[in-house]
Amino acid sequence: MEHRILNGWKEISSHIERGARTAQRWELQFGMPVHRPANKRRTAVVAFADELDVWLLRNSNSLNGGMQNVSDETDPARLQETLFRLQFEAKELAAKLLHLEQHLHETANSNGKASPQRNGSSATDT
Repeated sequence: MEHRILNGWKEISSHIERGARTAQRWELQFGMPVHRPANKRRTAVVAFADELDVWLLRNSNSLNGGMQNVSDETDPARLQETLFRLQFEAKELAAKLLHLEQHLHETANSNGKASPQRNGSSATDT
């Protein structure tokens, strides 16, 4: 298996030997592992050839119409793929949160404030 980055639906679909619409459907319906760069919601996608190859092997029955009655909750391969996807999305969200917190802090400092949060009371209030 090759460790190659596939950029966009055209390269991904060529690698899996299907059309771009099928690749997009497989991502949504079967959890095919594709990744989006930060700050790109539904446009740019990349995938790793070796990751797709493993996913295709694990999901060949589902993709070819078999195993329709296997639940996501009991299929270890599907659970593993979901776990990987959720871990990736969690890391992406954490990076975005960190970026927003840094931007908020920088904005507060540039406005002459020591902190973006203010405390409405002081020690001398009664």
